[in-house]
Amino acid sequence: MQGELLSVIIPVYNVEEYLKECINSVLNQTYKNIEIIVINDGSTDKSLEILERYSLENKNITVISQKNLGQSVARNRGVQQATGKYIYFLDADDYILPEALEHLVEKMEENELDLCRFSAESFLDNLDRPINQKQYNFGKHFDEDRIYNNEEFLRLNFKTFSPSPVLYVIKREVLEKSNIYFKPGIIHEDELFSLELFLNSKAVMYNSNRYYQRRYRPNSTMTNQSLEAKKRSFDSRCTILNELNKMIDNYSNRFAKKLIRKRMRSITTSLIFNYPDLNKGYKKEKMKNSKGISFMRLFYCYIRKKLF
Repeated sequence: MQGELLSVIIPVYNVEEYLKECINSVLNQTYKNIEIIVINDGSTDKSLEILERYSLENKNITVISQKNLGQSVARNRGVQQATGKYIYFLDADDYILPEALEHLVEKMEENELDLCRFSAESFLDNLDRPINQKQYNFGKHFDEDRIYNNEEFLRLNFKTFSPSPVLYVIKREVLEKSNIYFKPGIIHEDELFSLELFLNSKAVMYNSNRYYQRRYRPNSTMTNQSLEAKKRSFDSRCTILNELNKMIDNYSNRFAKKLIRKRMRSITTSLIFNYPDLNKGYKKEKMKNSKGISFMRLFYCYIRKKLF
Protein backbone atom coordinates (compact mmCIF):
# COMPACT_ATOMS: atom_id res chain seq x y z
CA MET A 1 0.00 0.00 0.00
CA GLN A 2 1.40 3.41 -1.03
CA GLY A 3 -0.86 5.99 0.57
CA GLU A 4 -0.43 9.32 2.32
CA LEU A 5 2.85 10.13 4.04
CA LEU A 6 3.05 9.09 7.69
CA SER A 7 5.50 10.80 10.05
CA VAL A 8 6.87 8.54 12.80
CA ILE A 9 8.36 10.58 15.66
CA ILE A 10 10.81 8.87 18.02
CA PRO A 11 12.35 10.73 21.00
CA VAL A 12 15.62 9.11 22.10
CA TYR A 13 17.51 9.37 25.37
CA ASN A 14 20.15 6.77 26.34
CA VAL A 15 18.47 3.70 24.88
CA GLU A 16 21.34 2.20 22.89
CA GLU A 17 20.35 -1.32 23.99
CA TYR A 18 16.85 -1.11 22.46
CA LEU A 19 17.20 1.42 19.66
CA LYS A 20 17.94 -0.91 16.75
CA GLU A 21 14.91 -3.08 17.48
CA CYS A 22 12.72 0.02 17.61
CA ILE A 23 13.93 1.57 14.35
CA ASN A 24 14.00 -1.75 12.52
CA SER A 25 10.35 -2.29 13.47
CA VAL A 26 9.50 0.90 11.55
CA LEU A 27 11.76 0.17 8.59
CA ASN A 28 10.21 -3.30 8.31
CA GLN A 29 6.65 -2.01 8.12
CA THR A 30 4.57 -3.25 5.21
CA TYR A 31 3.53 0.39 4.78
CA LYS A 32 6.43 2.17 3.08
CA ASN A 33 5.44 5.83 2.67
CA ILE A 34 6.98 6.80 6.01
CA GLU A 35 9.32 9.52 7.19
CA ILE A 36 11.11 8.72 10.45
CA ILE A 37 12.02 11.72 12.60
CA VAL A 38 14.31 10.84 15.49
CA ILE A 39 15.11 13.45 18.14
CA ASN A 40 18.25 12.69 20.12
CA ASP A 41 17.53 14.37 23.45
CA GLY A 42 21.10 14.79 24.70
CA SER A 43 22.00 11.09 24.91
CA THR A 44 25.33 10.33 26.56
CA ASP A 45 25.57 6.68 25.45
CA LYS A 46 25.97 5.37 21.88
CA SER A 47 22.44 6.25 20.81
CA LEU A 48 23.50 9.14 18.54
CA GLU A 49 26.18 6.99 16.90
CA ILE A 50 23.56 4.34 16.11
CA LEU A 51 21.13 6.95 14.78
CA GLU A 52 23.70 8.57 12.50
CA ARG A 53 24.52 5.20 10.99
CA TYR A 54 20.83 4.52 10.31
CA SER A 55 20.42 7.98 8.81
CA LEU A 56 23.28 7.42 6.36
CA GLU A 57 21.78 4.11 5.23
CA ASN A 58 18.13 5.23 5.03
CA LYS A 59 17.04 8.39 3.21
CA ASN A 60 13.72 8.54 5.04
CA ILE A 61 15.35 8.93 8.48
CA THR A 62 16.02 12.43 9.82
CA VAL A 63 18.07 12.78 13.01
CA ILE A 64 17.79 15.95 15.10
CA SER A 65 20.04 16.46 18.10
CA GLN A 66 19.34 18.78 21.02
CA LYS A 67 20.55 19.15 24.58
CA ASN A 68 18.59 17.17 27.15
CA LEU A 69 15.27 19.07 27.35
CA GLY A 70 12.91 16.18 28.00
CA GLN A 71 10.50 14.06 26.01
CA SER A 72 7.90 16.81 25.62
CA VAL A 73 10.29 19.16 23.86
CA ALA A 74 11.63 16.31 21.72
CA ARG A 75 8.17 15.26 20.58
CA ASN A 76 7.11 18.85 19.90
CA ARG A 77 10.20 19.35 17.78
CA GLY A 78 9.34 16.21 15.85
CA VAL A 79 5.84 17.52 15.14
CA GLN A 80 7.31 20.81 13.90
CA GLN A 81 9.57 18.88 11.52
CA ALA A 82 6.85 16.48 10.33
CA THR A 83 5.41 16.81 6.83
CA GLY A 84 3.12 13.77 6.81
CA LYS A 85 -0.67 13.85 6.71
CA TYR A 86 -0.58 11.53 9.71
CA ILE A 87 1.61 11.40 12.81
CA TYR A 88 2.61 8.47 14.98
CA PHE A 89 4.68 8.67 18.18
CA LEU A 90 6.88 5.69 19.08
CA ASP A 91 8.94 5.23 22.26
CA ALA A 92 12.54 4.26 21.53
CA ASP A 93 12.63 1.30 23.92
CA ASP A 94 9.49 -0.31 22.41
CA TYR A 95 8.57 -1.56 18.94
CA ILE A 96 5.57 -2.17 16.66
CA LEU A 97 4.45 -5.16 14.62
CA PRO A 98 5.18 -5.13 10.85
CA GLU A 99 1.60 -4.73 9.60
CA ALA A 100 0.56 -2.09 12.14
CA LEU A 101 0.97 1.14 10.21
CA GLU A 102 -0.46 -0.21 6.95
CA HIS A 103 -3.65 -1.34 8.67
CA LEU A 104 -3.99 1.87 10.69
CA VAL A 105 -3.36 4.29 7.83
CA GLU A 106 -5.81 2.32 5.71
CA LYS A 107 -8.47 2.84 8.39
CA MET A 108 -7.62 6.55 8.61
CA GLU A 109 -7.91 7.01 4.85
CA GLU A 110 -11.02 4.91 4.22
CA ASN A 111 -13.00 6.51 7.04
CA GLU A 112 -11.57 10.07 7.09
CA LEU A 113 -10.60 9.68 10.74
CA ASP A 114 -8.95 12.17 13.04
CA LEU A 115 -7.68 9.38 15.26
CA CYS A 116 -7.31 5.61 15.16
CA ARG A 117 -6.69 3.98 18.51
CA PHE A 118 -5.34 0.46 19.04
CA SER A 119 -4.09 -1.97 21.67
CA ALA A 120 -0.73 -3.10 23.08
CA GLU A 121 0.99 -6.10 24.55
CA SER A 122 3.32 -5.57 27.51
CA PHE A 123 6.43 -7.58 28.33
CA LEU A 124 9.11 -7.53 31.03
CA ASP A 125 12.79 -6.93 30.35
CA ASN A 126 15.06 -7.66 33.35
CA LEU A 127 12.21 -6.96 35.75
CA ASP A 128 10.38 -9.28 38.12
CA ARG A 129 6.97 -7.78 38.79
CA PRO A 130 3.30 -8.45 37.99
CA ILE A 131 2.14 -7.26 34.59
CA ASN A 132 -1.42 -6.43 33.59
CA GLN A 133 -2.06 -7.49 30.02
CA LYS A 134 -5.57 -6.05 30.07
CA GLN A 135 -4.61 -2.44 30.78
CA TYR A 136 -4.45 -1.51 27.08
CA ASN A 137 -7.31 -3.69 25.86
CA PHE A 138 -10.61 -1.84 25.62
CA GLY A 139 -12.35 -4.14 23.16
CA LYS A 140 -15.27 -4.78 25.51
CA HIS A 141 -16.12 -1.07 25.45
CA PHE A 142 -15.57 -0.25 21.76
CA ASP A 143 -17.16 -1.78 18.68
CA GLU A 144 -14.50 -2.84 16.20
CA ASP A 145 -14.30 -0.62 13.10
CA ARG A 146 -17.14 1.66 14.17
CA ILE A 147 -16.68 5.39 13.60
CA TYR A 148 -17.35 7.31 16.81
CA ASN A 149 -18.22 10.99 16.79
CA ASN A 150 -16.76 13.30 19.41
CA GLU A 151 -19.56 12.96 21.96
CA GLU A 152 -19.65 9.16 21.71
CA PHE A 153 -15.89 8.91 22.02
CA LEU A 154 -15.73 11.21 25.04
CA ARG A 155 -18.45 9.24 26.82
CA LEU A 156 -16.54 5.99 26.25
CA ASN A 157 -13.40 7.58 27.67
CA PHE A 158 -15.09 7.90 31.05
CA LYS A 159 -14.10 4.21 31.34
CA THR A 160 -11.36 3.75 28.74
CA PHE A 161 -9.11 6.82 29.00
CA SER A 162 -5.50 5.84 28.34
CA PRO A 163 -3.07 8.71 27.87
CA SER A 164 -0.25 7.02 25.98
CA PRO A 165 0.14 8.64 22.52
CA VAL A 166 1.97 5.57 21.19
CA LEU A 167 -1.42 3.85 20.98
CA TYR A 168 -2.97 5.93 18.22
CA VAL A 169 -2.31 7.40 14.79
CA ILE A 170 -3.23 11.08 14.53
CA LYS A 171 -4.27 13.31 11.66
CA ARG A 172 -1.69 16.10 11.85
CA GLU A 173 -4.28 18.74 10.96
CA VAL A 174 -6.04 18.13 14.30
CA LEU A 175 -2.90 19.08 16.23
CA GLU A 176 -2.33 22.18 14.12
CA LYS A 177 -5.90 23.49 14.18
CA SER A 178 -6.29 23.08 17.94
CA ASN A 179 -2.69 24.04 18.80
CA ILE A 180 -2.13 20.79 20.74
CA TYR A 181 1.38 20.13 22.00
CA PHE A 182 3.20 18.43 24.87
CA LYS A 183 3.77 20.63 27.92
CA PRO A 184 7.53 21.00 28.53
CA GLY A 185 9.24 20.56 31.88
CA ILE A 186 7.08 17.79 33.33
CA ILE A 187 6.63 14.03 33.12
CA HIS A 188 3.20 12.40 32.66
CA GLU A 189 2.80 15.00 29.92
CA ASP A 190 0.70 12.49 27.99
CA GLU A 191 -2.18 13.19 30.39
CA LEU A 192 -2.66 16.69 29.01
CA PHE A 193 -1.77 15.98 25.39
CA SER A 194 -4.02 12.95 24.96
CA LEU A 195 -6.97 14.49 26.75
CA GLU A 196 -6.87 17.62 24.61
CA LEU A 197 -6.47 15.51 21.49
CA PHE A 198 -9.51 13.40 22.42
CA LEU A 199 -11.54 16.52 23.15
CA ASN A 200 -10.84 17.80 19.61
CA SER A 201 -11.18 14.58 17.59
CA LYS A 202 -14.45 14.38 15.64
CA ALA A 203 -14.09 10.95 13.99
CA VAL A 204 -12.40 8.11 15.88
CA MET A 205 -12.06 4.36 15.44
CA TYR A 206 -10.77 1.58 17.70
CA ASN A 207 -8.73 -1.40 16.51
CA SER A 208 -8.27 -4.20 19.05
CA ASN A 209 -5.06 -5.58 17.54
CA ARG A 210 -2.04 -5.51 19.86
CA TYR A 211 0.21 -3.77 17.37
CA TYR A 212 2.31 -2.06 20.03
CA GLN A 213 4.88 -4.01 22.06
CA ARG A 214 5.52 -2.17 25.35
CA ARG A 215 8.68 -2.96 27.28
CA TYR A 216 8.84 -2.63 31.06
CA ARG A 217 12.50 -2.22 31.98
CA PRO A 218 14.55 -0.94 34.93
CA ASN A 219 14.97 2.83 35.37
CA SER A 220 12.42 3.93 32.81
CA THR A 221 9.96 6.73 33.59
CA MET A 222 7.32 4.10 34.38
CA THR A 223 9.49 1.94 36.67
CA ASN A 224 11.93 4.34 38.38
CA GLN A 225 11.14 4.18 42.12
CA SER A 226 13.80 6.55 43.47
CA LEU A 227 12.68 9.30 45.85
CA GLU A 228 13.82 11.94 43.37
CA ALA A 229 11.76 10.32 40.60
CA LYS A 230 8.69 10.13 42.87
CA LYS A 231 9.03 13.80 43.79
CA ARG A 232 9.24 14.79 40.14
CA SER A 233 6.22 12.63 39.40
CA PHE A 234 4.24 14.24 42.24
CA ASP A 235 5.20 17.77 41.17
CA SER A 236 4.27 17.04 37.57
CA ARG A 237 0.84 15.77 38.54
CA CYS A 238 0.22 18.92 40.58
CA THR A 239 1.11 20.98 37.50
CA ILE A 240 -1.21 18.86 35.37
CA LEU A 241 -4.09 19.51 37.79
CA ASN A 242 -3.58 23.24 37.44
CA GLU A 243 -3.54 22.92 33.65
CA LEU A 244 -6.74 20.86 33.67
CA ASN A 245 -8.38 23.46 35.87
CA LYS A 246 -7.61 26.06 33.19
CA MET A 247 -8.53 23.74 30.33
CA ILE A 248 -12.07 23.15 31.55
CA ASP A 249 -13.02 26.77 30.85
CA ASN A 250 -12.16 26.29 27.16
CA TYR A 251 -14.95 23.76 26.58
CA SER A 252 -18.71 24.19 26.69
CA ASN A 253 -19.66 20.60 25.82
CA ARG A 254 -20.91 18.89 28.98
CA PHE A 255 -19.24 15.59 28.09
CA ALA A 256 -15.92 17.36 27.61
CA LYS A 257 -16.25 19.05 30.99
CA LYS A 258 -17.26 15.78 32.62
CA LEU A 259 -14.23 13.96 31.21
CA ILE A 260 -11.87 16.72 32.35
CA ARG A 261 -13.35 16.60 35.86
CA LYS A 262 -13.01 12.83 35.90
CA ARG A 263 -9.32 13.10 34.99
CA MET A 264 -8.87 15.67 37.78
CA ARG A 265 -10.41 13.27 40.28
CA SER A 266 -8.19 10.46 39.06
CA ILE A 267 -5.02 12.52 39.40
CA THR A 268 -6.06 13.80 42.82
CA THR A 269 -6.58 10.21 43.95
CA SER A 270 -3.12 9.35 42.67
CA LEU A 271 -1.58 12.23 44.63
CA ILE A 272 -3.27 10.99 47.79
CA PHE A 273 -2.48 7.30 47.55
CA ASN A 274 0.60 6.83 45.39
CA TYR A 275 3.28 8.88 47.16
CA PRO A 276 3.54 7.60 50.76
CA ASP A 277 7.32 8.10 50.83
CA LEU A 278 7.20 11.85 50.26
CA ASN A 279 7.29 14.31 53.14
CA LYS A 280 3.73 15.14 54.27
CA GLY A 281 4.56 18.79 54.81
CA TYR A 282 5.89 19.06 51.28
CA LYS A 283 2.82 17.32 49.87
CA LYS A 284 0.51 19.55 51.89
CA GLU A 285 2.11 22.74 50.60
CA LYS A 286 2.11 21.63 46.97
CA MET A 287 -1.50 20.49 47.08
CA LYS A 288 -2.70 23.59 48.91
CA ASN A 289 -1.33 25.65 46.01
CA SER A 290 -2.99 23.52 43.36
CA LYS A 291 -6.06 25.25 41.96
CA GLY A 292 -7.16 21.95 40.49
CA ILE A 293 -7.59 20.42 43.91
CA SER A 294 -9.72 23.29 45.23
CA PHE A 295 -12.10 22.43 42.40
CA MET A 296 -12.45 18.87 43.70
CA ARG A 297 -15.03 19.41 46.46
CA LEU A 298 -15.85 15.76 46.80
CA PHE A 299 -12.24 15.04 47.69
CA TYR A 300 -11.50 18.03 49.88
CA CYS A 301 -12.45 16.55 53.24
CA TYR A 302 -10.57 13.35 52.52
CA ILE A 303 -7.46 15.21 51.44
CA ARG A 304 -7.47 17.19 54.69
CA LYS A 305 -7.83 14.01 56.74
CA LYS A 306 -5.14 12.17 54.80
CA LEU A 307 -2.54 14.89 54.45
CA PHE A 308 -3.16 17.75 56.84
